[in-house]
Amino acid sequence: MASSSPSMSLRERIKATTRAFLSAFEEGATHNDPSIINRDVTADCTRHLLPASVPQAFSLPVDFSFGTTEFQEAFAKDIKVLEFRNNIMANLVIDTEARRAAFTSIAEVHAKNGESYSCEQAWVLYFNEDGSKVKKVIEFCDKDVIVKMANTAA
Repeated sequence: MASSSPSMSLRERIKATTRAFLSAFEEGATHNDPSIINRDVTADCTRHLLPASVPQAFSLPVDFSFGTTEFQEAFAKDIKVLEFRNNIMANLVIDTEARRAAFTSIAEVHAKNGESYSCEQAWVLYFNEDGSKVKKVIEFCDKDVIVKMANTAA
């Protein structure tokens, strides 16, 4: 969980929140606790999937977004059959004026059926005023991997 110590600079707080946000995927799966996925986001956080081919692959409108409840429900289904490991962040850029962070990540996805594969993504996170919570997520996904994960969790 991200620290909100008053002595932390905004940049440090955004960095800590970003790292905690990404680690929630691995921690939620490890502890079989889907609520962990929302610990570092605001109650009204929206999650947007790009490119447009990702929501289209699921017959969703291109401007579709998940709310916190819907995303937690989807994550709960995922962690019944998938485990996320070694989620590594790279290329982190923080803009304190805009209250945003952008980064890439790569994680190992392990299905309970024994299959494993890599999942690479790019992210843009929008933060609240003090940088302690994420209020909007833009996730640029590998469509083929997302479809594979969804088919495993179906």
